[in-house]
Amino acid sequence: MARYQVGDEVKVQMPRGKNKRGVMGISVMYFTAPEGRFDGATGSVTGINPHGPRGIPLYLVDFRDHENRTAIPWQAQWFREEWIVRAGDPEDAQKVQVADTTAATGQGATTQPNQSS
Repeated sequence: MARYQVGDEVKVQMPRGKNKRGVMGISVMYFTAPEGRFDGATGSVTGINPHGPRGIPLYLVDFRDHENRTAIPWQAQWFREEWIVRAGDPEDAQKVQVADTTAATGQGATTQPNQSS
């Protein structure tokens, strides 16, 4: 069953996580995704695709006629249900998932240690 209906005002909240420097923000898995550019933007649900790709329901959020501090790249975008919360509902905003609380690893070292024989 759909949690949001057409006409509901929602806010985009992508999963949270720490970057390589340990700063909490958008999870490193999502900050390069097109949906990551809309984090914090408010819009209205204008369409629902209940079956979506791979059976995941999608919501078409239209950002026109809303005051957004976020620089959105285009006027409407499809989002998963777990990436949006009701605008103005503090209880719903607390349900934002934290993807990872540890800092990202892998490219932390910029130089190789000196290996002399």
